[in-house]
Amino acid sequence: MTPDRRKTAAERTGPSAAFNAARSPRSPRGQAIASVIGAAPASVSPDLVAENPENPRQDFDPEYLEQLAQNMREVGQIQAVTVMTRLAYLVVHPEYKDVISPDHDYVIIDGACRLRASQIAGIDLRILVDDSTAGTPEDLLAAALSANHFRKDLTPIEEATALEALVAFHGSAAAVVAVLGGKLTDSWISTRRALLKLPEPVQDRVAAKEIPVALARKAATLPRPEQEPFIAAAMDERKARKDAAPKPVRGRAAAALKKSQPEAAPRTPQSGNAPENPTPNLQSFPEPRPEQRAEPFPPAGADEPIDWTDPEVVTSMILRHCPRDAVSKIAEGLLSSL
Repeated sequence: MTPDRRKTAAERTGPSAAFNAARSPRSPRGQAIASVIGAAPASVSPDLVAENPENPRQDFDPEYLEQLAQNMREVGQIQAVTVMTRLAYLVVHPEYKDVISPDHDYVIIDGACRLRASQIAGIDLRILVDDSTAGTPEDLLAAALSANHFRKDLTPIEEATALEALVAFHGSAAAVVAVLGGKLTDSWISTRRALLKLPEPVQDRVAAKEIPVALARKAATLPRPEQEPFIAAAMDERKARKDAAPKPVRGRAAAALKKSQPEAAPRTPQSGNAPENPTPNLQSFPEPRPEQRAEPFPPAGADEPIDWTDPEVVTSMILRHCPRDAVSKIAEGLLSSL
């Protein structure tokens, strides 16, 4: 009989559940969930793993970490560390949403010394992902779509994929609306899901923000052969309009242009019955309330015309000249129209 010490790890312990899961085919819903939450890799860069704010251990022996790093560099990492995905961890601990940066994909649960040693050694970290304490994958998807600090990390296509999985699980868009606590509307869910009708190359461009969501949504209503030609023609027209629009003059160029213009000559008082101190015929603007801190829009003919095709300029003008409640309504209106 062959001694046990000569057996491989797989022979001694048998294949792991994670290994079997990786080999087994995923269902369409499982693929959708994995594309949003992220299929667990065997190892990752330690820079993608955040420290656990709940870890009571704060002091680490530098000499021990150096020895552990040397051992991991020469022998390898014997035991994988246990981590949670950032999404799952924040479902359980939402109070740390500003502490754990979106640059991190995981949070260490067990293995803080091995995490630090792998950073010192400059090697990847073997991980085992365990999100069970945060609930089911559907719970995580619902959390990702209902909380703003999760949704801002998702692309429109990831949102659509998550919604598709939730609708498949709960049976209808109306049921998903109820699960999400009314954070999203039935119509918004339907328009997002329509993005999945587009060809994958188009979906990739939507996710990369190369194609506006509103344009992609319109294209999704067309037959498949007409979608890409429609998008190409609309993008060409959009580019032509932007190229033809006058470019606003800003900064030093605007100041130099204003300085080069001749100043208007002072008006000479007219003889007759004109009053000695005539009131200037100036256009008046309502004074904003103090709590709004809004500025009146510039009158027609101002030095800096507004380029309504430039998102940054339009956003800046809205924030400068609209009160807070108006900004919120504008944002809601734009979001509902996408």
